[in-house]
Amino acid sequence: MPSILYSTTCYISNDFYRLRIYVDDGNNYSDLVSPKNIKLATDSLDFTATSIPIDHIKPSFTRLNFELLNEKKPNNNIPTTIPLKYLLNVQQTTSLPKNSYRNFSTSLPTPSLETSSRMISLTSSPILEQSEERSRIMLTPNSSQAMFKRRQFSFRRFLSSFSNTDSDVVLLYKTLIKIKYIDVSNSFQWNIKSLELEMDSEDIANELYINLNSCLSTLEQRPHRLLAFVNPLSGKGRARYVYDKKVLPVFQEANIFVDTIYTERANHAQEYIVNEMLDDYDGLICVGGDGMFAELCHGLLLRTARDEQINIDDPHVNIIRPNLRIGIIPAGSTDAVVFGTTGLNDPITSALQIIVGESLLIDITTVHNENGFVRFMATMLAYGFFGDIIYQSDNWRCLGPLRYDLAGFCQFLRHTSYHTELTITLSSHDSVEICHPQTITSINNGSKTSIVSSDCQKLINSSNSTLTEMNSMNKSYDIISKLPTSNLGFCRQNCETCAEEKQTNRNKDQLPSQIKREGRYTTINCLNMPCRCAKSKYGMSPFVHLGDGTFDLILVKRSWRTSFLRFLWQVANDSRSIEDLPNVERYRVREVLIRPINKGQRKKAGNWACDGELISGNEIQIRVHRQALNLFASGIKLKEKQQHIDSKSETTNWFPCMRNTKKKISQESNS
Repeated sequence: MPSILYSTTCYISNDFYRLRIYVDDGNNYSDLVSPKNIKLATDSLDFTATSIPIDHIKPSFTRLNFELLNEKKPNNNIPTTIPLKYLLNVQQTTSLPKNSYRNFSTSLPTPSLETSSRMISLTSSPILEQSEERSRIMLTPNSSQAMFKRRQFSFRRFLSSFSNTDSDVVLLYKTLIKIKYIDVSNSFQWNIKSLELEMDSEDIANELYINLNSCLSTLEQRPHRLLAFVNPLSGKGRARYVYDKKVLPVFQEANIFVDTIYTERANHAQEYIVNEMLDDYDGLICVGGDGMFAELCHGLLLRTARDEQINIDDPHVNIIRPNLRIGIIPAGSTDAVVFGTTGLNDPITSALQIIVGESLLIDITTVHNENGFVRFMATMLAYGFFGDIIYQSDNWRCLGPLRYDLAGFCQFLRHTSYHTELTITLSSHDSVEICHPQTITSINNGSKTSIVSSDCQKLINSSNSTLTEMNSMNKSYDIISKLPTSNLGFCRQNCETCAEEKQTNRNKDQLPSQIKREGRYTTINCLNMPCRCAKSKYGMSPFVHLGDGTFDLILVKRSWRTSFLRFLWQVANDSRSIEDLPNVERYRVREVLIRPINKGQRKKAGNWACDGELISGNEIQIRVHRQALNLFASGIKLKEKQQHIDSKSETTNWFPCMRNTKKKISQESNS
């Protein structure tokens, strides 16, 4: 049963409400701002006082409840509950009711010049707190003394003031508590909303103001001081406007102090983070695109490695997670990191998630060549086609963002492939895993698992002998069947896959499985995130997880231009079934060594690109580090989205490729 800490009444939009601050048991209520049909039992009152002791406040389970006491239809704009974590700030003000000014101002006598000057001196008196939003009505009977009455406005009190001959000036106003909160009813895009609570007296308003601020003081996960780096050139020069006009006022409303640095050159932010003191800050903020995030990521990880005396040039060393979190305000051209961690690139949503103190642990991969450490990878490393695009576009910077499209068209016409050898360390110690929107299959000692129907089981049993033979030849991945399953593996908020312990910790004595691949590939891509952006609806790898200690390896074999064009089309439109293409292979791996092979050929090797930056090396080794970085982000809230729409339409909306498969299985089972 919930415990009620404080209870009072108030008016909201002329409707009478009961406001309760309560602590639930953590099981009965969701984190949505406005759940329906929530009732608090009157006998659940365990503790009630005019002043709430901080010890009784449990930040994760404390909420505000609004119960309509009038016999009216509830206003949909008034939330039923507001979780404490989404409360932005509380202000106490005074204001004149708008309806009183509209109805009675025309009948009031015009004050004289002497009376007006006396009003001005009175309104500047410290007796009343000033507010920008306060409006006033002055009544001027024939008496000589002024008297102020603080009370809730009503027509009866207003009319009775005309008969009061003992007052010279009467200032009528109401005491308000203004609450600003974060509306998360839309799971992806967060907004700021406000409520004005009209209290019966100033004493009650003071009590509520003190209690609400006491509750806010218990939110220890919220940052208090941040350091922001703004790239003024990012996103066609709009980053500074986004930060100054949209984001900074939101931080100020939440009483968060922000030190701001406008970067002047490349790697300015990285150098500052490595060399300057950061002990006074609770987090770092980057305002810009993925390149700006890469600077903060490198600066923070390199500083931590230096402080912990880690030899970053050793490809087998484990990096340590920094203590500071990184927040990202999207203002770039792609914003792949924000798309992958919040679901959209909205600056206000990202700022609000920073204020709330959301936390998301993501994987980071280290990239080494034959000489040592090269870079950290947060999103994507590419060899071949996409690396060649980055290399070519650097020569056409004068064309702006158009250079990427032009370079891509040129590389498509060239249609170059590269002879490459890969050593792949698989994600689990005893299986070959291939993630697919219709299947999650694995081969373990010649047997196949993750079966969802009896028909699928019969198919697998009939092919076990063939799979065993091919597994011994390291070619089993060429004939793995793709079977339908409902577990599609989207990474989301509170993802169970990312929360699991490392599989390597369960059997430390067993060595990880490795396979080798060799051939001619048009492009080789390692993805730590889905890499969604405006030009790719789902990204190249929609089902990669952000914190499970693995990344996706996508190999595109040499083929006709039409086949490669189909691959590019699916990346742009719907890549959930991209491995259905005959020239595409996808593996979930922990480590991969990519070694280009040039056997006396005149053709040069392809270009490498990591997070949009060119790198060099005769061979590249990529190794993942599980949950090595902490972000101010919530993850994609697919679960809340499913609560608001029908499950059937949700399946159709998110997974249209499953519709025909499920229908076929149903028809076969009925027959």
